Amino acid sequence: MPTTPRRLAARSLFLLTLMGAGPETDVVLVTPTAKVQTEPVPTEGDAADDPAIWIHPVDPARSLVLGTDKKGGLHAYTLDGRSRQLVSPDSRPNNVDILCGFPLAGRTVDLAIASVGKGTRSPGVKVWTIDPADGRLAETGSGPTFTAFDGGVPYGLCTYRSPRDGTAYVFVTDRDGAVEQYRLDPPAADNDRQAIGATRVRAFRVGSQSEGIVADRERARLYVAEEKVGIWEYGAEPGDGADRRAVARVGEHGLTADVEGIALYYAPEGKGYILASSQGNSTVNVYERSGDHAYVLTIDPKASGNGDVAHTDGLDVTNERTSPLFPRGLLVLQDGENAGRQNFKLFAWDEVASHRLVVDTTPAPR
Repeated sequence: MPTTPRRLAARSLFLLTLMGAGPETDVVLVTPTAKVQTEPVPTEGDAADDPAIWIHPVDPARSLVLGTDKKGGLHAYTLDGRSRQLVSPDSRPNNVDILCGFPLAGRTVDLAIASVGKGTRSPGVKVWTIDPADGRLAETGSGPTFTAFDGGVPYGLCTYRSPRDGTAYVFVTDRDGAVEQYRLDPPAADNDRQAIGATRVRAFRVGSQSEGIVADRERARLYVAEEKVGIWEYGAEPGDGADRRAVARVGEHGLTADVEGIALYYAPEGKGYILASSQGNSTVNVYERSGDHAYVLTIDPKASGNGDVAHTDGLDVTNERTSPLFPRGLLVLQDGENAGRQNFKLFAWDEVASHRLVVDTTPAPR
């Protein structure tokens, strides 16, 4: 979303009230600085959108950050910010997520899955395989792998593997506040094309425009960011229906519309955090992952050189060890106001935590 004077004013007011006795004095603020920034996406304007972190199964230092260019294709970046690969350059991916351990063609592979095709004749959900040897992405077909919303345009997306039976799912949202859940079906043994199938198993409405969505693979919970309203918690299993409870509302603890990207930091025994982009004031709110999802603190991210990381759309986080730059976890934020073309900023989790948040590198559920 592009900058406007109104949004800049909202950020300024938010920060000023923290220094006085304004309505946001219950906000705890940390200000980490990015250690790495990726090369910018090649297209101009509001283009970069959503990152996803892929952990290399053998050598975590070779892990990747995938980033969408919603006017172009899907990028893969090394942890020092270099662009390593561009795939499907005309697919226009919006949101991307990782699904590990999917059976395909007689082997088990990791998948990158994205909502694609806004403004094209072929919107839907697209799947790429990730080669465990070298991290190269490959298409599983020339167009979308499956369609959603009866051929409509999917907006937000996340993956989910049920802790109950191991079934793999994809959730998608649209701009009208609808959510659909699809079961991913491995290709049959006699399927020469090795095409992944998808079966819709659930649909419900959030209310209004919602993009950010993430599923808890341990607790079987689903979190949806309704942009003008706040964050909702649902069950993540197909039979869980539309029952929900509020996690956070716009106006509380500085949470400012639009509420955009949302991600989970995993820690053992259900601990960890929900992170949500408070785009209207260019911060990230942090809530407890379990219990009543109490507010914990707010991240005011800085770029190197004391600039601000502003108007973040998508974000992702991992608690796991990766490269020597990020030995205790990694937070990735889209930067909507990077000088020149947009890009993604990488933060060391231990600096984000600032002795206030859990730092635990126990491997997260896949």
